[in-house]
Amino acid sequence: MNTNDMKLKAALHAVQLERLFQGFSDEGIGDDILDTITEADLEKLGVLKLGDRKHLLAIFKIMPMAYPHKTSMVEVRGGTLPESSALKGAIVENFLIGRFPVMQDEWEWVRLWGISNGYEKGFGEPNGLSRPITQVNWYDAVKWCNAKSEHEGLSPTYECEGSIYRKGEFGPSGSSLITYNIKSDGYRLLSEAEWEWAAWCGILYQKNQEEQQDKDVSLSARVLDPYYSELGIYNMTSNVWEWCWDQEADSQGAHRIRSGIWSEVTGTMKGQSRVSRSPDSRLSILGFRLGQNA
Repeated sequence: MNTNDMKLKAALHAVQLERLFQGFSDEGIGDDILDTITEADLEKLGVLKLGDRKHLLAIFKIMPMAYPHKTSMVEVRGGTLPESSALKGAIVENFLIGRFPVMQDEWEWVRLWGISNGYEKGFGEPNGLSRPITQVNWYDAVKWCNAKSEHEGLSPTYECEGSIYRKGEFGPSGSSLITYNIKSDGYRLLSEAEWEWAAWCGILYQKNQEEQQDKDVSLSARVLDPYYSELGIYNMTSNVWEWCWDQEADSQGAHRIRSGIWSEVTGTMKGQSRVSRSPDSRLSILGFRLGQNA
């Protein structure tokens, strides 16, 4: 199977129309013309449902492109979370964080590459190519991190029973079957402590506190631009909630999610909200952001 065939098959698999693959191939359809196909063409090829045609057209718009970009990552110097944090005293090592949440265009490209390379197809709610992906559960996000790592020649972070984690979910309480290789150079979810440290500007926050030690300025009182932080990180306190790696203690498997959703922006510091959800939860307000070892 050549590269064009693999991409076409992955796209059809995404809408559960693999049975039409031979008909597309017989018509000579490959990556070089995917972006020229019209809705009428798809209908003639046997894609009868309007929703399937719309979905395929969105996929074909992405598939002919080269891999869009490597995620823009920001290096964050580590430190210790202050007394005003619910995670006070937690030590954070240096790490990298995605400048933006994972966006729809990158999600879809990596997802389709993964389908062609042994990964489950995953889910995700289309919100526009330049908007954060949502409706992904914790398992989806972890497998996607591994697929992105493999595609870029990095070592995947997550394993299941000694093998790279590519398939399977284990319900609301089985995420402990997924293990984390701390030596991996691949992509991963952030820890909750990393998320909070980055949201409140890490070492820059600490420096500001030292400069203003004569003032009673607490973490919760520090009001930041909701779209852009001093570290050059966007949308951590006024966008979708984001999955973290950590399980909540005594939660029977629930994982932490952090941030504040767009509809809750009230001027208060949403980044301190600590919420947990079952790892198999998919919500229209829940996505994720990438982390990586420094």
